[in-house]
Amino acid sequence: MARTSKIDFFHQLDLGVPMDIPKEGDSDVILIYSREHALPPGYSKAAKENAGAIPPIDMQHAVQNCDFVNVVLTDHGTRNQCVALVPQYESYHIQKWMRVGEKGVDNTKDLKLVSRGFQANGRNQFEPPSKKNMKQNWEMLSQYFEAFPDVMKELKLLVEKVATPGRTVTVMVCNFGQSELLANFVCAARSRNLDTSSILVFATDTETKQLAESLGLTAFYDERNFGAMPSEAAGHYGDRKFTAMMMAKVMCVQMVSALGYNILFQDVDIVWYRNPIEIFEDKDSPLQEFDMLFQDDGGHTVRYTPYSANSGFYYVRYNARTEHFFSALLLAGDVILKTDSHQQALIALMSEHVSLYGLRVKVFPREEEDFPGGYQFHMVSGKFMKALFAGKVHPYIFHMSWTKNKDNKMLFLQQMGEWYLKEECVHKKVEEVAGVDKNESEGFAKACCSAEPIIKCHYRDKPSKFPCKDSPNIDEGRRSFW
Repeated sequence: MARTSKIDFFHQLDLGVPMDIPKEGDSDVILIYSREHALPPGYSKAAKENAGAIPPIDMQHAVQNCDFVNVVLTDHGTRNQCVALVPQYESYHIQKWMRVGEKGVDNTKDLKLVSRGFQANGRNQFEPPSKKNMKQNWEMLSQYFEAFPDVMKELKLLVEKVATPGRTVTVMVCNFGQSELLANFVCAARSRNLDTSSILVFATDTETKQLAESLGLTAFYDERNFGAMPSEAAGHYGDRKFTAMMMAKVMCVQMVSALGYNILFQDVDIVWYRNPIEIFEDKDSPLQEFDMLFQDDGGHTVRYTPYSANSGFYYVRYNARTEHFFSALLLAGDVILKTDSHQQALIALMSEHVSLYGLRVKVFPREEEDFPGGYQFHMVSGKFMKALFAGKVHPYIFHMSWTKNKDNKMLFLQQMGEWYLKEECVHKKVEEVAGVDKNESEGFAKACCSAEPIIKCHYRDKPSKFPCKDSPNIDEGRRSFW
């Protein structure tokens, strides 16, 4: 055996997962060699010098004679855990065995095989879909496949229109309940003179299609698949309206992928500081070796292991691996319906495709500055947000994730200084705004977008461009952000 720096290990072998920052007790990677010929040069000397302890060896030499490296990511916390390496017909999956009682871990019980989502408290995050979930998914897929040939003919013309020279299409999905967030995204981009011509909005109702077009965007409304979708905003993460929109997000990316294009998918609760397509299309970037790249959700829980990928902002390079992935995700709609989470189903399936097909996935760590979101916004320390307001960090985007509902997203964006939609235009249809010709391209944008941010205080304990000390708290017991 040998040990090597965890940081150096990730630097040499980019696993794609967001690396947990090393701390005392978990700063090294343990390497076990299957045979003497795999040992690194100088191993005998290093072993003697460490007198029975596992010798430290720099990463480059530690794997110098390894023709294969099988990587196991495992929690190094406080639980009583054993890792068994069994010489056997090879498996690329990990079996999880636990001593389980009625309320979770019980060390008086025998070990039993459990789901990888089984937690110490006895809660299982990966229950199989019910018959109801499966039937509901079959019904949606039946309609989807019946309409697919005609839909693709219509969609192909729009995709060809918006795609960048690098064949990237920016995909957004929106219903009228979320329309003010879509409008704010466009208004914020206009204030920074950013090009939004690559965007294709999949509208799930006619009002949103009309609004998107009046914002200067290209929009597609498919009544065959989206006609029954809710037009209201979700009340909270995971409710039925939220889940229905998650299914729409699966369908739209599958269609664009099937047409052979790269995809930048993003939710509507985002603002651009710079156009992010440039970093993904850069031919000289080391990111070119990855098939799929995600923002880090920040919530490193068992539901989202091992990637914690945020399914509201990601980039996909078209190839056989990614096209098949989105086809498989479409068929896994019953898992989305069961878990009420597009994100959980996507990550679970993605992990399998990484192992089975060599799909290359990268998640930008939450500690980096390029793609921040709700994790950074709600951090108790406020460190990142204060650096953002001071101009000390320069991200590409900001994603207002980790937020209960649309109303709170709007309030938080307002006090962040990232709200550009005029009050009289919030949640308004095109024909409801005075002076806007519904047939005029960008008519809504010209009438409703502010060139400067509309900043308002709402909560003293949440990040704000300027101090909001006279405002109430939203979270009881939290101190003022400033």
